Amino acid sequence: MTLAHRIVYSFIKTSPGRPLGRARFSAVVFAAVASAQAPTTSLVDVAGRKVNVQVAGTSKRNVPTVVFESGFGTPVAVWKPIQSDIAALTSTIAYDRAGTGASEVATAPRTVKQLATELHALLVTLGAPPPYVLVGHSWGGPIIHTFAGMFPKEVAGLVYIDPTDFMQTEADMQAVFDKAGVKGGHAAMEEMTKPMSAGASPGLRAENGEIERAAREGFISLRDVADPPDVPLSVLLSTRLDGLPPTFPGIATRYVQATVDQRVDHFSSLVRRSANGHLVMTTNSGHFVHVAEPELVTSEIRDVLSAATSHPELQRFVGQYQVGPTFFIAVTREGNNLFMRPTAQPRVQLFAVSPTVFSLRVVDATVEFDTNAAGEVSALTIAQNGHRQRVLRSHP
Repeated sequence: MTLAHRIVYSFIKTSPGRPLGRARFSAVVFAAVASAQAPTTSLVDVAGRKVNVQVAGTSKRNVPTVVFESGFGTPVAVWKPIQSDIAALTSTIAYDRAGTGASEVATAPRTVKQLATELHALLVTLGAPPPYVLVGHSWGGPIIHTFAGMFPKEVAGLVYIDPTDFMQTEADMQAVFDKAGVKGGHAAMEEMTKPMSAGASPGLRAENGEIERAAREGFISLRDVADPPDVPLSVLLSTRLDGLPPTFPGIATRYVQATVDQRVDHFSSLVRRSANGHLVMTTNSGHFVHVAEPELVTSEIRDVLSAATSHPELQRFVGQYQVGPTFFIAVTREGNNLFMRPTAQPRVQLFAVSPTVFSLRVVDATVEFDTNAAGEVSALTIAQNGHRQRVLRSHP
């Protein structure tokens, strides 16, 4: 990763904050999870070019495949811990882009559309059936965003890990430069980072050149596709304050704060476009959130994967539960979401804690469903403030 990329995308920090966006999705959690599975790597021929691929897990019916897209210059091995955990749930694929790691260099320009096209060709070659949950770190964020716009019917969920801000326009960048007192804008930033890219491989230099070109154009090319479909998504942003290099051509603190403000604003708007989207901000890690906090990233992937997976087993909870002669609790389902409505009271959503236990979140209470050996539901128990009330099911 070049310093230019890190300045724009790594040093994006602010004070701790609560997650933004809509309510976090939590349908039924995956039941007993098998032990972690170590990924294996191999070279795969894709249109005459060798691609280093890292796979783990087994495809499961109705469960999307999880595909990992690395940040600039990051080898595929960085995903191993997270990929091992997610592989217990479904098949997973990570790979080195052309000219990165063990993958051969490609001759086509390294535009995001080309990178998304090459990823699609790889998935076809591997016989990995859609839909996919795409996980992208840093520069991988615009790549999965572009893939979702180009192949909307093949995408079931998106997880962005401290992504490059593909919504940032030239006017946005100039506003940041002006606030930080950076003279010469892009040229000054690129000049500062030249020494760091001098020893890079041809493949990395080609990709970095495309990143810099896209930045000079206000990232227009990153938005030159249709919007992704409305699928479950999560955005993780690092909010830990770090310093900029002493050679930074402006007032570093102003640059950082202005960029932070834009990122929070832009990605909050992205999250709000989704019916099942949320923004998570962390102060515990820098740009490589998946390295410093793998458990956080794993949790977000599992949430999106669960939301993107069909859960017909939720139907067994639907029905009427009789509290008294004229007082009932109605449990209903919309897609992968469960709701509870007591007689003459507002409806509240249930969020899974386990396959049969759900939390209300609006109050500190849980709903536990009683099931028999066949999985049939006979009653529910409301637990709140140390009190438990069991309510029999009256009819479906």
